[in-house]
Amino acid sequence: MDWFANFLVALVSLIAIITDARWHKIPNWLTFPAILAGFLINATNGWEGFVHSIVGFAFALAFMLPFFALNILKAGDVKLVVAWGTIKGLGQPAWQSFALWAFLYGALLGGLMSILLLMCKKALPETWRRIQGLLLSSFHLELDLESSPMKIPMPYGIALGLGSFLALGLEIWFGQPCPFVTG
Repeated sequence: MDWFANFLVALVSLIAIITDARWHKIPNWLTFPAILAGFLINATNGWEGFVHSIVGFAFALAFMLPFFALNILKAGDVKLVVAWGTIKGLGQPAWQSFALWAFLYGALLGGLMSILLLMCKKALPETWRRIQGLLLSSFHLELDLESSPMKIPMPYGIALGLGSFLALGLEIWFGQPCPFVTG
């Protein structure tokens, strides 16, 4: 069943990349069926598989909800990561969970994409100046974010999808989504 779970993650990630690049949205018609499919494919392994899926769902939701609550990520991004958690379940040990590492790799790639986007818009110097001002003002938060270069929309689902492909490749090659951390 691992090959099917990997295929499903890759397919969902690819569609998320395409829809987020095209419409800046990861749609419910993608994420909700992916979550349901995760429960169903894991249930083929009996109650143990179904519980594995539920725990993966809960783990992914638990670490993603704060990002949504703080308005850092949109609901589609959260549901995409939760779908991965449901499909792949909880890693053993938990810190080797696929959803966690796919998200972390996606966050790194998203940071790089943001820098590249700011460079393309020639807004990197202005952004850096604002960040320096923020740090030097002892975190006195009075920024005009409406005119900020940091308000440039970026389809984060692209970074998340690429992060999932990186995690899949590492998992297939090394047997775990993060072979760099052992213990």
